Amino acid sequence: MFVMRNCGATIDRHHRSGDRGNRTKRPLPTILLTAVAFLPGISQAQNFSARQVLPAETSPSPELSTAPVRRQGGQTEKAAREARVNGSHRTQRDADFAETMVELEPVTVTARKQSEDPQKVPISLTVVPDAGATVAPSASNASLARSVPNMTFFDGGGIYGNTFSIRGIGSISPLSSDDTSAVMYVDDVPQPAYGIAPSLLDTERVEVLRGPQGTLLGRNTQAGAVNVVSRRPTFDRAFSLGGEVGSHGYGLGQFTANGTLVPDTLAGRLAMRWNGFGGDIPNIAAGGKEGDLNIGAARGSLLFTPDDRTEALLAFNYGRETTHSPRFMLRDAPGFPVSATDPKTLAEGETGSGNLRIRHELDTFVLNSQTAFQRGTSRTDNDATDALVYARMPRRPGTIAAYAIPGADMLNFSLREDTVLQEFRASSLPDSPFAWTTGINYYRLDSRAGRDGHALSAPFNLQGGVQDNHLLVNSYAAFGEVTLPVTKRLKATLGLRGTHEEKAARYQYSGNGLPGLPVRYSQNASLDDDFLTGRAVLSYDWTPDTMTYASISRGYVTAGFPTYSFNSSFAKPETAFPASTSWTYETGFKSRLLDDRLTLNGSAFFNDVKNGHLLLFSTARVAFSTVALDYQTYGGELELAAKVTPDFDFLGGVGYTHGELKNVPAGSASGIKSGNRVPNVPEFTANIGAEYRWSAESFGLPGRFAGRAGYQFVSDRAADIANTFNLRAYGIVNAKLTWQDGDVAVYAFATNLLDERYEAWGQLFGNVPTVRAGQGRVVGVGTSFAF
Repeated sequence: MFVMRNCGATIDRHHRSGDRGNRTKRPLPTILLTAVAFLPGISQAQNFSARQVLPAETSPSPELSTAPVRRQGGQTEKAAREARVNGSHRTQRDADFAETMVELEPVTVTARKQSEDPQKVPISLTVVPDAGATVAPSASNASLARSVPNMTFFDGGGIYGNTFSIRGIGSISPLSSDDTSAVMYVDDVPQPAYGIAPSLLDTERVEVLRGPQGTLLGRNTQAGAVNVVSRRPTFDRAFSLGGEVGSHGYGLGQFTANGTLVPDTLAGRLAMRWNGFGGDIPNIAAGGKEGDLNIGAARGSLLFTPDDRTEALLAFNYGRETTHSPRFMLRDAPGFPVSATDPKTLAEGETGSGNLRIRHELDTFVLNSQTAFQRGTSRTDNDATDALVYARMPRRPGTIAAYAIPGADMLNFSLREDTVLQEFRASSLPDSPFAWTTGINYYRLDSRAGRDGHALSAPFNLQGGVQDNHLLVNSYAAFGEVTLPVTKRLKATLGLRGTHEEKAARYQYSGNGLPGLPVRYSQNASLDDDFLTGRAVLSYDWTPDTMTYASISRGYVTAGFPTYSFNSSFAKPETAFPASTSWTYETGFKSRLLDDRLTLNGSAFFNDVKNGHLLLFSTARVAFSTVALDYQTYGGELELAAKVTPDFDFLGGVGYTHGELKNVPAGSASGIKSGNRVPNVPEFTANIGAEYRWSAESFGLPGRFAGRAGYQFVSDRAADIANTFNLRAYGIVNAKLTWQDGDVAVYAFATNLLDERYEAWGQLFGNVPTVRAGQGRVVGVGTSFAF
């Protein structure tokens, strides 16, 4: 894995450890160790040390941790012992950035909802520490996915902000926010697929877990999970301020404040960010540029520690995004990318959440509670007939001007989603003879969706009328997992989760008097679903630094109903799509080599999916529907991180996935057949990067320089399940040069340096291939201050 670019400007040198005087028995979170174990030569927000890309294994659930944190001037006995286990027992570098040992920085993860060394967790995982400073804020999920082998982001534009494929499993453009195979979480709260991408502002790390995570995470994690872990308040004073400006109207500003509100009892943290981009896609019909972005985010959190055994963390998040970003552009248009919609495609979304996590340590185990509420709203206004595309469609040839009629064919979508999460969990203490976790979980999704279509040109007239739909989901689950030592070196992990779900859908439709459409239509539907998920793992420690493992996991995506009806405009009922099930077989190894200067991890997998939820586009109806098809994927990942010298870091990762459809009935009119490639799944993904740091004395300056460069590669992908055309392979080059002296940094950066206008997503209209283009080159400068 490779984390390439610092878009943030947070220097948080004073954000040490949350030390609270002499109260060393207080169980503060060990995850903050990663916040203090950075290379002083580069700020925390700008550090590109090898620890930032440690290929690891973790879970999408941050735990209020049980171990004392390391202090700035030394270590507790427990921290020192854990540092030795992690291969990270070291002295600190002095003010001149001298370093006495050369080794990778430690990372702590919570793969099994307990703080652990990722190299000891038998799950294929990649950790991206400090992702808010290293992932491009104006294309965060796309940039994040390219940093992780065998992970792909569905960059379809519009309201589909959180849809991923991992190891070839995942629906492109799911028809329900509840229909996802890879779930994104922010501090254990699942994010809807229909919603804006969460801001990575002030993020401690992002954990990407490959393979089914149905035991501890539960529903719809058939492919894996992505968990964003935010920074927590500490009892230290710290303020930071920064900004960036760049080409195409790019800009960024952010602020972070942290400190004590009540000594030894209450700490607070506030982070805010604005990010803008002026757009780089010409619109020849409406004029101006598209691809513009306006993103705002804020996060506030309070840490309450009334005694040595109890912690409560309350966090509030807010995000807003507005963009004009075309989804369907003519692939072979002169001067690609170029749009011809009028008006421009508008997508805007807003999300807000509250999340309360409470932890209490008893003498024999730990109790955890999580209560969360989240509301997301979104709106998309589409001109359905891009003039460049429509003039090429069969049986409707004509000039571009004939179809460039402003507002003639409009489809407007709206969505409001409320989610509620409650979980109670008990788990073992760190020094227990075996590790275990058990709990119960409740999840509720209340989704209200509207669509208003006044399309006049065939076949878009079939999308006319107004939809008013309501989807309600209640999910109840109980789970448990235990890891037992079979021998001194052999461990066995067994996990099981039982889930009961209730779903209800209501569809209401009005034709609004449009010709050929029903006057009114309504439908009520419901279903119940009961299922088991789980995994079994054997791991063997060949040495203290080398482990191998093998596992089998059961994946499941629940049955359900689409958010927007495919059949209402034909006065026909909407049928539920079936549940998707899978078995995943995995084997892998994890190793630390060369006195902890090199981490090398690898894994191989085979997925057997039944009734996988894939997307079918009907040109006749100009609409998408879910189809359930069997398919298989297999492949592997290899990741390394190396600290070659105290000032030179090198890292890389490569993933291979082969996926093909199975058991498709012969003679499908849609062109789907067995052996077709699973859509939007590249066979190869890869990334490589390096950073070098050196003294600025030779330029007559104080401080240090850091130069960083990276390359990310994605091979070609089938655009749809009929394999009508392939999206082209592409590579992204990123670079950055930083000068830093103390708490001040100035830097220049370039993302997509070679201006690769890659095809992020594609769809065939009749015989006309259309695509969505990724963001082009951005070059700029930035600065940051801490005080």
